[in-house]
Amino acid sequence: MIPYKLPLLITLGIVTNIIASLALVQAHPTWQSFNSRSSIDSLITGSTFLLAGGLEYGIPYYLTTSGARDSTGNMTISFIPRRDDALLFFVNNGQLFHNKNESYILHVNVLNTTSDTDEPLPYKLALGRQRDGLRDAMWRWWGTFLHLGLGLGHGQRANRGLYYKCVTKHGEGVYTSFEP
Repeated sequence: MIPYKLPLLITLGIVTNIIASLALVQAHPTWQSFNSRSSIDSLITGSTFLLAGGLEYGIPYYLTTSGARDSTGNMTISFIPRRDDALLFFVNNGQLFHNKNESYILHVNVLNTTSDTDEPLPYKLALGRQRDGLRDAMWRWWGTFLHLGLGLGHGQRANRGLYYKCVTKHGEGVYTSFEP
């Protein structure tokens, strides 16, 4: 395996080897007063879809699952032509959740992938039925960007709202890394 350095990956934007290719994306909230959702939004205030920026201008890419709609597993960024078909998410007590339906909510987990040499970045987003992965990960909105922080108090690190869609030999995923 060829060793790499994260700043090189960020600068180049695309890794052209067999392991992965990256695209820089950022999550942007949309406000539900502009959305035509009916039942789930009235049950959980603040529910919104996550629009990814940094890809093709004018093409709507959203945070979704890499498998069947509303299934657990890896998260990815996908083109979804109708905003009403995008998945809904909300932040509560520093945790990010997906509204599967009116009675079922899934956790968005941050998994440590540093021990797997096939993974392009150290942390991957996955959807699960229970909380898993990094226990001290904290989600929060800074303006219109969804930030992920790690650690509380001294030594806190954040991802600056940057997420990477990566294609590996295992499939697609959304990854991030933390800055001190």
